[in-house]
Formats: sequence, structure tokens, C-alpha cells
Amino acid sequence: MWCLRLVLTSLLLLSFNAWADLVVEADGSASIINGDLISARRTAIAHAAEAAAMRSSAYVSSTSIVRNGTIEIDNVRMTSLGRVSNIQVINERVIDNVLFLRIRADVSMDEGCSGDINEVAYHKKVAFTAFPLQHPIHANTGGLHKIVHQMPDLLAQQVLQQPGFDTHLATHMTLHPNLNNAPTQTLDDGTLTNIQRHTEQTQVQYIVSGVIRDMQPLSPIGPREPNLLVDLYHRMDQTHTRHQRNFVFDLFIHDALTGALFYRQSYSTSGRWNAGQKQTGFATQAFWQEDYGIQVLNLLRQASLDIRDQLRCQPFSARITRAENDRLWINAGAMSGLKAGDRLSVYRRMTYYDPLHMPYAELNNTHVTLTLDNVQPNFASGRINDSSQNVNIQVDDIVRSH
Repeated sequence: MWCLRLVLTSLLLLSFNAWADLVVEADGSASIINGDLISARRTAIAHAAEAAAMRSSAYVSSTSIVRNGTIEIDNVRMTSLGRVSNIQVINERVIDNVLFLRIRADVSMDEGCSGDINEVAYHKKVAFTAFPLQHPIHANTGGLHKIVHQMPDLLAQQVLQQPGFDTHLATHMTLHPNLNNAPTQTLDDGTLTNIQRHTEQTQVQYIVSGVIRDMQPLSPIGPREPNLLVDLYHRMDQTHTRHQRNFVFDLFIHDALTGALFYRQSYSTSGRWNAGQKQTGFATQAFWQEDYGIQVLNLLRQASLDIRDQLRCQPFSARITRAENDRLWINAGAMSGLKAGDRLSVYRRMTYYDPLHMPYAELNNTHVTLTLDNVQPNFASGRINDSSQNVNIQVDDIVRSH
């Protein structure tokens, strides 16, 4: 008996012009829990955005096994190639405590993942931590101090609008004790590292963090003799450089299962700040009316798309929570897109120690496959093609998509 594993991929173009930008309408819905209409709206928009992306174009991938000339399909997955932007809610209603809405959005086509990697249709869990201010005094103008927690919330909302993501707010956490050198940390012996410790405890796959580096005016007003005519002219001339204000931040993505940093990027922009010393607050109507607010929002949208591009081709992973003989339980289920019959590869999570006896993780492929047969909303279980004792599979080991 011989076994040959094939990866069959096909591209279904569900639009007349697959590579052009499209305007698509789609519906979404969500239950209103404890009267939380905002969360329901966010979930419904995410569902509608996913439907819009799938309607425009889809990538179908299947993993098959050929035995004795007979093809047996293991997994069949449909993944959107569409990038959704400029989402507008055009209709909204509540029926029996369920929010129904329709969106109109622009959908542009992506080229899929590079190399032989297939984009995974499972939802990846992504946590967003606080984005602390390197210079808190920069937030005094406008009273923007809440940006530390509200900015990652905005990023999470933007990422959630893209198909394939489940975002979680962890703005009570700050990953970087030394903001000047983030994401680099100095160990007790002086060694520099970008690895984060204990990130696996967050129960997510990826952690997005960052530092806001600069929010000060381009030409801050210094001590000088007042000049009524000059000051009046500058106030009237809203294009003058003294009205320009910087916005610079660094963004980092860590693999939560190993603590490894695999993406970092700096973002910068500037815009006119005509509110003076008015305390607009961050992400308020008054803030978005400023040109500075518009430029900040555009930059955050770009950052959210970059997060999506970095993570969409990464493998789906889940933690093993229980192991008995040939049966394993994992901490992901139907909410992550898993279905009965899906197959996942099992990895041993090996812990090693550096010269200071600080632990770090490494994932090793056991070449064992888990086939799911019981899928619940937030967990699933199935059987492996070997005994967990034979390959020493333990709690906190990992399963990954093929």
C-alpha cells in the first residue's frame, strides 16, 4: 500500500474582472448580548466584510491523499483573496435582539501567498496590547492621553473587518518595559533579545504591540515676545508649518506560542492641528474633524492592512489542552472555523534554557496528524494516527494547519 500526499489548489474567479477593485454589498448579523449594541455591530460588520470578500473572489485549497489510485480528500477550504476597505453601513435594523445590517465596501484582489504556502481559512486569534507613549507630554495638546488604549482598539476593529481574524483587547498589558529600546530587552547579563517571555499564557496565536514615539507639533511655539500681527496671521494661515503635528509609532508582532518577534515596522505622518490647546480627546468627533485626525486614521488603516498581510499566510495554531492515548483536545473550535474531519499537524513544544536559565520555546514537527471528530464552539477533539504516549505528546504542545 502506498501513500502520496498531494496539494491541489485552484483559483475560482467569481467576478468578471478579478484583479480590478470592486464595489460590493453584503449582509451580516450578530446577537445583541446584554444590550451591547456596539459589540454586536462590530461583529456583524466583520461577518458582512467576510461575505463581501468571499463574494468577490475566493481561493479554494484542498489537501488530498492518493491511496492505490483512489483520491481521498482530507480538507477543503475556501479563503478570500479580496481585501476589504472603505466599509459603509447602508442599512441597519434590530429584530428579536439580533442586529442585521448591510454594508457597501471596496474590495481589491490579492495575489495570494508567496511560494507554495496556501492561505489558511481558519480564524487566527490576535491580541492587541497597549501602545504606550514614549513622551507622555506630547499628548497634553488636545488631551490625547487615552490614545494608549484607544489606538490598539481601533487597530483591532480594522483588522476584525478583514476575513480570518478573531481580535482580543489586552490593553492592560505593556510588553515593553524600556520604551526607548523596544522591542529589544536587556537581560541580566547584558544580552539583548527580542523574545518575549510567557506570551503563551495569553491563549492567542499572535500579539500586536507598539510604542507611540512622537505626537508633538512640527514647529512648537517657544518663549518669545508676543507679536499680535504675526500671531494673528499664523492663526489665519492654517497651512503654516506651525499647525503641523507629527504622528509616529512603531508596531511589533510576536508569535505568542514561542515569544519570537517576526514583524516590526515604523509608521509616520503629519497633519494640520488647528484645535490649539482645545481638549478634543482622542478618537472623538472633534478629533476626527481635524486634518491631523484624518491623517492618523489613514495611517492606522494602513497599519491594519499590514498586520493582515503579515498574518494571513501564517499557519493556524492551537494549544493542546488534554491528551489521553490517541485522543487530543485543543483550545479552538467552530468559532475559529474548524470542522469535523479537518486534519492538523501535531508539534512538540520544546523548552530550552539560555545561559541565564531563562526558558525559550521551539516547535518540532512530530509528523503525527490529528483528525477532528468533535467540534464545539471554543474547543475541539479528535484522534491521532498514533498514541500520544508513543510520541510523548503533552498539554501545551501545538497543532498547526498543514
